[in-house]
Amino acid sequence: MILSKKIFNIKPIILTNLVFAFFPVSFIFGNLITNVNFLLFCCLGIFHLRTKILTTKFDFSVKLIFLFFFVVFFSSILSLFKSLYYEEYDYYNLVKLTKSIVFFRFFLVLVIIDLLSKLEILNFKYFFLSAAFVPIIASLDVIYQYIFGFDIIGLKSLGHYNSGFFGDELIAGGFILKFAFFSIIFLSFSFKNNLRFILITLAIIIFGLGILFSGNRMPLFLFFLGSFLFFLVNKKLKKILLSSFLILFVIFGFVSTIDSKIKNRYLSFLQNTNRILVYIFDHDNLSKLERSKKLHINKDKLKSKKDMNLMEANEENLSETDTLDVRKARKGIKQFAKRPLWEKGKLLVDDFEFGWALQNEQHSHSKLFLTALDTWGKNKIFGNGIKSFRKDCVELLLHTRNRLCSNHPHNYYLEILTETGIVGLLVILTIILLFIIFIFKNFKFLRKNNKVNLILLATAINLILEIFPLKSGGSFFSTGNAAYLILVISILLSHKKLSKI
Repeated sequence: MILSKKIFNIKPIILTNLVFAFFPVSFIFGNLITNVNFLLFCCLGIFHLRTKILTTKFDFSVKLIFLFFFVVFFSSILSLFKSLYYEEYDYYNLVKLTKSIVFFRFFLVLVIIDLLSKLEILNFKYFFLSAAFVPIIASLDVIYQYIFGFDIIGLKSLGHYNSGFFGDELIAGGFILKFAFFSIIFLSFSFKNNLRFILITLAIIIFGLGILFSGNRMPLFLFFLGSFLFFLVNKKLKKILLSSFLILFVIFGFVSTIDSKIKNRYLSFLQNTNRILVYIFDHDNLSKLERSKKLHINKDKLKSKKDMNLMEANEENLSETDTLDVRKARKGIKQFAKRPLWEKGKLLVDDFEFGWALQNEQHSHSKLFLTALDTWGKNKIFGNGIKSFRKDCVELLLHTRNRLCSNHPHNYYLEILTETGIVGLLVILTIILLFIIFIFKNFKFLRKNNKVNLILLATAINLILEIFPLKSGGSFFSTGNAAYLILVISILLSHKKLSKI
């Protein structure tokens, strides 16, 4: 009887750890599986903790994180009341309120992980094992898709993008980046001497090529930034990292010589970055530069007024052999080149890099960022509610020049500002300040070359890369990004428990 009770107690603990370890894998299968995994983990966590969730006194950092979740809820309910009493009622405000309540599931997961680790029910080693192998598999799948045009499960390449398991979701590079450093750390303490050198070098090359071929340009930059941070902090891995990246740069050089599309794509990323910086700091000179470029192009292509008239005539008088579809396509392309148009009720494109062509006057990221600042102006204190940008930007785009619309501003801080206002942003910046203090307090500890220190170092670097201010990417409030942030933060909050292992 006693033995059967022990077995019954052990099985839920094993199941809880397996469900927790499945989180990195669940991201590949999409939001549905991730949410089901979250639900199952919450149920198992509540089974273990019961009333302890309500009676436990939490740290200041956990309370601060709860405050941010409350601000998200408050801004959404404020937006609903505003539409009910001061504006025309909009059903979407009720949708936002519902989403803000559902968003609390991430805080519940954070609390459960924190308490389960303190009670020694949760074992992080299964999670780290899963997180170590998932990016390797994802990278190899992307490389395979780039070479053969389809991945190992038959999904076809999307031209500039190779998303592997993710299909039409263009997030493969970001996913590899999220777990790559966990894999490098796992290899560093699992093997020794020459074998460790070979395996880590091979892993870095695989991750680098996987991100390169994915077509996601910002993750490649952040991968190099994270590796540089590792190089500065950890003495034991310096030689391995240096050798690995020398080999990787040689391979990158070779790839750029045989594939001009990749070369031009990443060169354009550097040029676009420069354009944004110039636009921010020297807008007048950028306007002059754009005008001079246009004048130069016009002189080269249109040598005389006759040529210009001939070109216009060709555009207006389409060939009689053209089908109706061809005529419509040409007309649509011509209209889109003139100005960005947006029809009310039209589906929004989620991926910014893939979904938006470059406009004539200024870079699309600049337009999107300016749109975010304008929508923030509607309610500067508490914002417009969770996932409000996709709705507000449509109205703004119709009335304001040089603006752009999407599901979100593609920058965490701008999204937080537009949807939770200055209050939400200040709470987030306070949380980041606590993280910076944590880094300084534990800097000597992080430099040590043992399992716990390396895991915490990888986790800290992952969080730095995820919250990098100049990063353009997905939505802060999306299932994948919010889940990843909660997992990374929960590991850092459990650092005292990890140090005892």
